[in-house]
Amino acid sequence: MKKLLYTAGLALSVLFSTGCQNFLDMEPKSTWTPENYYTNEAKVEAAFAGLYSGLAGNNGIAENIGQKLEYGTDEGYYSQTWDALWPVSLYMHIPNSPEIEKSWLTLYTTINGTNLMIQNLDKDSFEEEKYNQLLGEAKFLRALCYTYLVTYWEDVPLRIKPTESQEENLLAASPQEDVYALIVEDFKFAAEYLPHSMDPEYIPGRANKMAAKGLLARVYMKMGGFPLQQTTYFDSALVQLDEIIYKDGWHQLRTSADTTGYELLFRDYIGGTYDLQESMFEMSFQNNIELGVPTMSAWGASNGLAFDNNASNLRIQRRVAVTPVMDLVYEFADRRHAWNIPRLSVNQNDKVVNVGNTFALQNTPGKFRRWTPRNLDDFNEGYEVITNEELIQRNNTPINIPILRYSDVLLMYAEASNEVYGGPNMQAIECLNQVRNRAGLENIEANDPTIIASKEAFFAELMDERLRELCYEGRRKFDLIRWGKLGERLQVLDQAMKEDPDYTNDEGALFWSVDGLSRPIKNFDPSKHLSLPYPLQEVNVNTALKQKPGW
Repeated sequence: MKKLLYTAGLALSVLFSTGCQNFLDMEPKSTWTPENYYTNEAKVEAAFAGLYSGLAGNNGIAENIGQKLEYGTDEGYYSQTWDALWPVSLYMHIPNSPEIEKSWLTLYTTINGTNLMIQNLDKDSFEEEKYNQLLGEAKFLRALCYTYLVTYWEDVPLRIKPTESQEENLLAASPQEDVYALIVEDFKFAAEYLPHSMDPEYIPGRANKMAAKGLLARVYMKMGGFPLQQTTYFDSALVQLDEIIYKDGWHQLRTSADTTGYELLFRDYIGGTYDLQESMFEMSFQNNIELGVPTMSAWGASNGLAFDNNASNLRIQRRVAVTPVMDLVYEFADRRHAWNIPRLSVNQNDKVVNVGNTFALQNTPGKFRRWTPRNLDDFNEGYEVITNEELIQRNNTPINIPILRYSDVLLMYAEASNEVYGGPNMQAIECLNQVRNRAGLENIEANDPTIIASKEAFFAELMDERLRELCYEGRRKFDLIRWGKLGERLQVLDQAMKEDPDYTNDEGALFWSVDGLSRPIKNFDPSKHLSLPYPLQEVNVNTALKQKPGW
């Protein structure tokens, strides 16, 4: 039954979310219409299954939005130096680059599906509390999609009703302020009516109350930074974060007495186990496996730990490489270093080996790995597969994708407090120390002049801490752009590359590889690359949308 319900959701997502005239002109094959569909919980759940599946898939967060649009920063770059198949991460994109067109289409398809539900949800068919909860979940997903759109494209068409004809597709871009107003309204409604993730009836992987507050805080942090730079929104962010940390108080960091809870948390994401206290919202693929639907993700397949044994489907694409900045940013005692950037691979002989060269293709992130050594002190003991998958696929995994973690909430609180009060107060320092302590690091004391002496010094530490904690989770480019630091950090990357012992400008096999990795540094243009061009397919159809200057 669950499997059929999920499949129905996928069908509904296509049927109800398209604005294509061909679909509208087809002779109806059933009595399902948007007006009469959303009349019971089973049908609404089927529709939600389709919405989540589309947004989470490889044309959405699993690959295009979460990876192809994200890299080309000081944390990671596209490693395939002989091609340019991820052009956005190389700043070589054009308006019809596939990841730009497909990401846009996925986000607006999901928005159209949420608009259908919001407009047609039958209030008389549900108790008031359930009706508001379902409406809140639809608005949560709409707000999340618009958050991605306004983050990557800035001004975008604001669609708040389902598209029913081609003429309704003709819509100019709305100012960012108007888009943010809808996002704020939707997340606030969701925060009021969604269940708390500690509630017994809460379904892991679904929208929830505190996730809505945390994502609203993230939106306020963006509004306080580039390009709006309306700094009063740091106060608004602080209100939401305070409610999560101090007034509600249920969420907390994963800890462990004998190892870092950080590693255990990511083993949970990889294996499909839910830690609801730290993982406040995640895109779930383990649910799909349990439903009998082989929908999986590129997470860990494109950005996972290198595996070069051709005889196994565990082999990954090795599209994301670790930059030398990552070796410089961690303190020696930081437990996260070995998990995030372990410099390990499995070679063609199925042996675990160290990756010696910084610029080798095998120097890939370890955070979302499909395998791990059984014994770090003795590689002869081999490796174990830690994803929970019965049928291993070369290009897809069931690894769940973190969208919001409690550590992010703590670090946002520290940053917002630093902005509001013109320097770090005790609460900001305590939030930072919670994240540091979990990583095995000592407290930053209130009398430490190198970090808390000024607003600027504390902010510099937070920039590095967010990199250490949140690397490879799709957060870095978002942060660097809102801080106005993307170009600056690419220059830091350039210096780190040239000062690395493995760097050489001699002719030979290594140099062309290093030169290819430098493409983001060489190609970045701050006049063009702080937001994306509108997709060519969109401006060709939507004649009211004018392409951005320079594209």
